[in-house]
Amino acid sequence: MPRLVRWTRLAVGLVLFACATRTMADPDLWGHLRFGLDTWFTHTVSAIDPYSFTQDRPWVNHEWLSELQTAVAYRVAGVAGLSVLKGALVFSALWMVWNTLGGADFIARIISLGLVVLGTGSVTSTLRPQLWSLLSMAILCLILRRGGRRRIALPALFALWANVHGGWVVGFGVLGAWAAADVLSDRRGTVGWLLTGIASALGTLCTPYGLSLWRFLMDTVHVTRDISEWQPLFAVPTMNWLPIVTTFLATCWLIRSIERHRWPTAAALIVLAYGTWRVSRIGPLFAVAAAMLLGPTIARRWPQRPVPMGSLQPRAALVATSVVVAAGLGASVWIAASSVSCIVVTGSWTPPADAVRMLTSAPTAGRVVTFFDWGQYALWHLGPRMRVSMDGRRETVYSDARLTEHDAILKGDPGGLQALSDWHAEYVWLPARSVTTKTWLSGHGYRIDLDTRDAFLAVRDDIPRWTVPLDAPVGKRCFPK
Repeated sequence: MPRLVRWTRLAVGLVLFACATRTMADPDLWGHLRFGLDTWFTHTVSAIDPYSFTQDRPWVNHEWLSELQTAVAYRVAGVAGLSVLKGALVFSALWMVWNTLGGADFIARIISLGLVVLGTGSVTSTLRPQLWSLLSMAILCLILRRGGRRRIALPALFALWANVHGGWVVGFGVLGAWAAADVLSDRRGTVGWLLTGIASALGTLCTPYGLSLWRFLMDTVHVTRDISEWQPLFAVPTMNWLPIVTTFLATCWLIRSIERHRWPTAAALIVLAYGTWRVSRIGPLFAVAAAMLLGPTIARRWPQRPVPMGSLQPRAALVATSVVVAAGLGASVWIAASSVSCIVVTGSWTPPADAVRMLTSAPTAGRVVTFFDWGQYALWHLGPRMRVSMDGRRETVYSDARLTEHDAILKGDPGGLQALSDWHAEYVWLPARSVTTKTWLSGHGYRIDLDTRDAFLAVRDDIPRWTVPLDAPVGKRCFPK
């Protein structure tokens, strides 16, 4: 019977891993892969951006290592490699949560894991550097909860974390809150926590940027960024904040039942809860941390009950095991078959491909004015022959003044139109909603060579017209097309 249980767990694990490989493209995936490939081929992390003609600040690519891993996966297995990498990151974080809940009643484990799945859904549906922060947060909470000599691994964790994603700042806040509460409970650990904190901080300097990374994050990480994920919790869709609020209420109820590390756990989760309320993007980290830190408490409150299995003859047990394994393998292959062959490009942000197809065959190289949702798609297909004016890197390449300038271009405000006049770029590719800008371009040395319900492409009058056959629209688009 134990063998049947073990094989059942393996079969369920295979199915869950296959589900985790299902991936959708987000606006930045083209850029993350391109920058990772550049690092792979050049063996360097450059501060000079070859893809933008409006860069006005040094490029601090604080996600270079996660992008490099993405590039390696793509070089090894193409799109399938990206899906498997994403599945490995998500599955590892969720598997750690599941193991932390070991000893809890099956229903309690399923409900807890379900809340984590829902609470992290805004991140786990795509392959983004945030996934590395999700896994790093789970590892951090495991080390903090178990304590002892395991804390010696924290500097190495933060050194790695600082090279894959800027979420290490949130992790450092959790470490600080835990250490402060632990010291207040028992001052004998003051020196140990002080040394751990200093070593972890020094670990974050082990990047290509050193102290420049700290200065960059202090300049850019604040709660007023004009990005949907950086809005307050209740400003995002209900399905994004409801699991987080449920997790918060469950956390408040369970805190009083914690037998070990009560105050450090409470302090760490309060920091994350406050951060989530101010910036919804922190919500997935809060969901994972709550499950990791409260897992033992959940297990004590709802302990696992023995399940009567009855008595199976050896032959019957063998048949049952074979059926379970076959079902798990079949289901995982069926689920993974589509996810490893296509990363779906969908959503209201989806860039129309017709303008890029035209620009690919344009007789003149040059500059393309566009907006950040389409910028990394454009630089993947057109760069470095053509350079874009804006892309999803935002503050890592562009100043606040440049971002304001591009907002004005989209709206057709005077400041944006003046920028277009000053640049006199060869091409302008913008959403159809920028009607005022399109009208201005038509009267200031541009012609509209493509005009659809989604976008328009304005071309400078001194560039010869060219003809390119446009492909028929397809039902489903797959990355990187």
